[in-house]
Amino acid sequence: MTSWFYVSPAALQSSPVYLDQENLNHLKALRLKKGDTLVLSDGQGHAVYGCLETLQPDSARISLLEDVAVSSEPPIRIHLYMGITKGDKLDAVVRQCVELGARRVIPVLTERTVVARSADGWEKKALRWRNIARAAAAQSRRSMIPDVSSPLHFQEMLLLLKNEELVLVPWEEEKTAALGPILKRSERPPGSLAIFTGPEGGISPAEMEKLVEIPTIRPVTLGPRILRAETAPVAALAVIMGYWGDMV
Repeated sequence: MTSWFYVSPAALQSSPVYLDQENLNHLKALRLKKGDTLVLSDGQGHAVYGCLETLQPDSARISLLEDVAVSSEPPIRIHLYMGITKGDKLDAVVRQCVELGARRVIPVLTERTVVARSADGWEKKALRWRNIARAAAAQSRRSMIPDVSSPLHFQEMLLLLKNEELVLVPWEEEKTAALGPILKRSERPPGSLAIFTGPEGGISPAEMEKLVEIPTIRPVTLGPRILRAETAPVAALAVIMGYWGDMV
């Protein structure tokens, strides 16, 4: 299996490419050797095959070969808005949703978010999530590194949702609008859509009142079982990718 590394867009403009220390450490951990083929991507959709020409303790030189012709990016752009959960639960959610094909991840501070941090603390947490997203994108061979934004307050999220083409909101109080049939009945999938899921305790009634004021928002049910806050976004994304993406 060909290993992926992310470099700057400028690095892919000419050959050879010299890896930075972080990529060099990763290359050594994979025990790659001279002559091995790998992929260099700019994380913005451009990926190129390369050959490891030289490997020294403090440097690695890659010669560029040809563009990677087959894109691993899904045909639909999905923005995932997630109510922030306790502990490190969001680490796994970010990782799995990037693997499934989410284009952007937006953590949200909601009425029922119980975690309190300083602004600096949230920025450190966001940096951790970005690093997780980068590693997950490389592992799943994605040519795009999904963006992970700094946490937003619920009211800030509402402003962004107004610009989304379609917003699906899994909600335990919704009993009839099942996600699968809604997707199946659609004549044409949108070019992009958003998902919003709540934290532990779910989305409050007051928040749902605000959400349904936006015309493009559709509350949906994920079935008769109540899913954990860290399970719901992964389940919803997998179903959407099955109907409108490239998983089946």
